[in-house]
Amino acid sequence: MSDIETLQGEIKELIVKISLYEENGAAKAAYAINRKLNELADMLNRTNVANLDLTDAKDKTFERLKAAWGEMASLGEAYKTLAASAGITGDEDKDIKKKPFNDRLAENRD
Repeated sequence: MSDIETLQGEIKELIVKISLYEENGAAKAAYAINRKLNELADMLNRTNVANLDLTDAKDKTFERLKAAWGEMASLGEAYKTLAASAGITGDEDKDIKKKPFNDRLAENRD
């Protein structure tokens, strides 16, 4: 590979890294947390607690389920906080591409 091709590859990588700083991180995090909450809810809905063998001391399924639903409240609060601060509209692409208010303050106003 030539030096020019190597440099072009490095430039492409840097462009991708820079583009991440131009996204609304709070919105992106809110949507990620919302997806995880949905995945946890689906997992809990698939599990019938009545079918768990609570007599088997080695089976930790119930403890794992308790840990999962215990985390859902804090994840829900984190989602609400991030969604409010990021101004979530429900349009993920639009929300992520929208610059946060603080970043817009520093923009040039010609």
